Amino acid sequence: MERPKPDYHGIIMTLMLTLFCLLAACQEPERGSHNSAVEARSDSAAIYQNLAYEEMFTGSLTKAEAYAYRAFLMSRDSVRECNALSLLCYIYYREGKQRELQLLMQTISPEMYVSVMDVQSKVEQGKAGRQQLAYVVAIIMLMLTLGALVFWYVRRTRALKRLYQQRLDNVRQKLEIGETKVGIDVLHAIINDQNISQMGKHEEQAVLKTLPVIDAALAETLSKATAPLTPKETFFCIMEYYGKTDRQKARSFCCSEQAIRSTKSRLNKKMDISVLHQE
Repeated sequence: MERPKPDYHGIIMTLMLTLFCLLAACQEPERGSHNSAVEARSDSAAIYQNLAYEEMFTGSLTKAEAYAYRAFLMSRDSVRECNALSLLCYIYYREGKQRELQLLMQTISPEMYVSVMDVQSKVEQGKAGRQQLAYVVAIIMLMLTLGALVFWYVRRTRALKRLYQQRLDNVRQKLEIGETKVGIDVLHAIINDQNISQMGKHEEQAVLKTLPVIDAALAETLSKATAPLTPKETFFCIMEYYGKTDRQKARSFCCSEQAIRSTKSRLNKKMDISVLHQE
């Protein structure tokens, strides 16, 4: 019985099919790696281009040039390459590198000139936006600072008022009536911006006798005047010590602010008013 002949043609086809599958399997990762590499280089080009813009906004043209050149080298499509070259042209222009600019402009097409102008427009818009943001931040910081100062001043004024009110209340409980009570009432009226326009020498003497018990430092300051103070000048000094404004003084004396300034001018010849300002 004769043996069947081997099917050499089938064997060869099977081997070729197997080899083809192996080659396809080997090439598939390579293609994936190649695509990943292309995408990575494209992302790097975009990153370098953004870094170049950031450096231009801060005025670092040398760094911007380096980043723009890297963006051009990493570009893998015509759009990114055009953007990188346009950016590089604008940087050369800003740096005053006329020779490099001319050489680069000779290599680009006329259509890319519009792209160069777009870069300039984008840079100017970016600078304007950053300047506007800086102004807004500065205004906000100024408003916050002013708000903090106003809040501190109001709190301090209220604290001083409560402090001296407590002192007056404590003294009122301990001291006898009569002239001492008159002095306390006068101080109470001054602190609370009440009308003292009718108060004169009697009220002044009552205050001067009561003041050493309430605030010895203020009493000592008033005693150092180089000339005798009038009742209005004494009351003025007490108002100045308590931090009253010219408007508040004018309201308490029932006079104009001009009259208050005149009183201040005469008082400056008798003593240094600045020593009355509390820390």
